[in-house]
Amino acid sequence: MLKLKTPVILLASMLCSSLLLQACSNDNNPQKTVEIKPAPKLTNDATVYAQAAWELMNEVEPYVYRKQRNLIEDKVRKPARKLSTDWRINVKMTDSVTEGKYALCRKALTSLEIWARATIDSSSSLAQKQADYERDKKQCADALAHPELGNTDPKQKGNVVQS
Repeated sequence: MLKLKTPVILLASMLCSSLLLQACSNDNNPQKTVEIKPAPKLTNDATVYAQAAWELMNEVEPYVYRKQRNLIEDKVRKPARKLSTDWRINVKMTDSVTEGKYALCRKALTSLEIWARATIDSSSSLAQKQADYERDKKQCADALAHPELGNTDPKQKGNVVQS
């Protein structure tokens, strides 16, 4: 009889414990759902970043040309710095496409950001910063138009075309 009481007592205490734990975990708050978002798509291809830089420059440069100081920080400088930083982090010389002349697009993006800052500050060198940006943007356009010049697959190191 003693052998039968021990498992019954053990079973009863386990049931009570599980009911108690379940009761403590149920509160009156509605069940919160966790939203799972997809990870951002990362690329190490300089072509993608160069094209994104070109699009961003064309989209935001009117704010700087019109000297809209109240919009430049959020519309020009922050997106330009973010894209430039992502580019520096994700594109390495050993990646799928060697950066080559596409680095000129990153330079143009940086020149745009510098010109934007000079515009906000009403710098005395504003005209020079604008000229630097326009020169760098032309070089970026040339790099995009002629990707074969210096933008090569690193696996073909002996076949690099220099401009």
